[in-house]
Amino acid sequence: MTWTSAGAFNHTERKVSGNGHSFDSIDWEDPLLYTIPLSAEELQAINADTSFPELRDPSIANLSSASDTCGSVPPSRIPSPIENTRSDPLRDANSSTWAARNPTRSVIRARTPPPRLSNAQKASRKVKHDQKMETTKRLHDAVALYLDEQKLKIGSLSRAHNVTPKYINDIIGSHTKYRTTRKVQLTNTLIHAKAKEMNTDQPVGSRYTLVELREMVTNDPQMKELTKDEKAGYIAALSEHREQNITNVRGNNMAAARDVLLTTERVVKELDDLRIRTGTYATIFVVRGHINDTIQSSMHGTDNSEDFWEDVYDIPMADYLRQYEQWACTQNQNLNERDSLEAVRKQVRKMIVRGLIAVTGKKNIIMNYSNYETAVVETYAVRLIGWPASIKFINPSNIGTVGDIRKLRDALKARTCYWTALTPVEVKAHTAELDVRRSAGEVVRKPRKKRSDAGGSRKRKALPAANGKNKRPSKKARKMAAGSSSEAPKSVEFIVSSGEEEEDFEAM
Repeated sequence: MTWTSAGAFNHTERKVSGNGHSFDSIDWEDPLLYTIPLSAEELQAINADTSFPELRDPSIANLSSASDTCGSVPPSRIPSPIENTRSDPLRDANSSTWAARNPTRSVIRARTPPPRLSNAQKASRKVKHDQKMETTKRLHDAVALYLDEQKLKIGSLSRAHNVTPKYINDIIGSHTKYRTTRKVQLTNTLIHAKAKEMNTDQPVGSRYTLVELREMVTNDPQMKELTKDEKAGYIAALSEHREQNITNVRGNNMAAARDVLLTTERVVKELDDLRIRTGTYATIFVVRGHINDTIQSSMHGTDNSEDFWEDVYDIPMADYLRQYEQWACTQNQNLNERDSLEAVRKQVRKMIVRGLIAVTGKKNIIMNYSNYETAVVETYAVRLIGWPASIKFINPSNIGTVGDIRKLRDALKARTCYWTALTPVEVKAHTAELDVRRSAGEVVRKPRKKRSDAGGSRKRKALPAANGKNKRPSKKARKMAAGSSSEAPKSVEFIVSSGEEEEDFEAM
């Protein structure tokens, strides 16, 4: 008789030789009977997270090994060898961090924290901190003095050149010291200039390569004897070229679609890499902005982010993409229309209120521009830092020029203008300053504007009547209507009969 079972038996008789056990004594439901135990090399590969060695072929198992396996199986299940040989990190894994939940992944090592400071080191640092604060205070006082002098100088310049002080402030404050990109290098500017010189009239396919252009710059004696002004001119030309590549629009739909495709791929890769490093979830929608665009709308969600839309909103993620595309196409706005005065005002108002909600944690808070110092700073201990100096601190709805509102919008987006929470010491200092201003007779909090008919009785205006249909009901009619709609009293479930009714009932 021949039995075949996953290569475990090749030729087995009724009696298994060597141990005296019959087929009736074998537990055929034991999983170990149908599995091959892992070798020591395989277990070592699992624990060491290395490649597996070559697995054994179950078809070459001989009768003696099969009989030994069968004969050594007791009625109760024996624990698998892997349960006893698995390393502690895999057996005692925790889920406290993203790295702990992914033990097979390489970990970016964190910086080693510095050692604890002694009391002497803390005292030394406190002295240095106090000295630095004193130096900073002297600097701020000097800057404040300089600004006062600058204000006077700007006033004299405005009178001398017949311009407003605001115009001069715009010229002075048009640049920022913060840079988000690398500074233009002189070598790149020279190669760019050489490319414009050599490849402008060359047909496609015959233009010089970057390596050839770099060699031309190296061997050009004129490039080595440039003056400071000439170098600055080359740098300005390349900076302008790069700015145009960023802010200019694509010339055709094919170029625009390719730009969207490549940029979206980079963003998706960055989000996926961020998911691996930090365990975050992210969703991105990219849709066209006009019905004539050939851009392919796309969406991407890390891990199972698409399930969120169906689990929470009961709508597939693809339906949101379609609705988002329909909404975007109905806007039908170009760049100028998207950056119109009213549109940017709306953006600025939302960004300011969202920042105020985020820093205070109060969802129903309202921004008060007229009484900002008392209703916002003093009440909630927060302050808006970085408001452009050339723009008056007023409600964005009252800013009348597109340039000013865009400058404020850009500052909020770049987070150079942001909300910050005040410390208790700063709150006390601010309150003391307000008290000094009040004692000096200054109106710190503007009073609410009184009604023109304040102090007199006001009658409610009647609605315009048309054939008596829209006539406001009288007070008596409203009371009667309210009384009729009230719930009627309930009667009791059982009514006790009178004595006469009981006597009549007994006589019957």
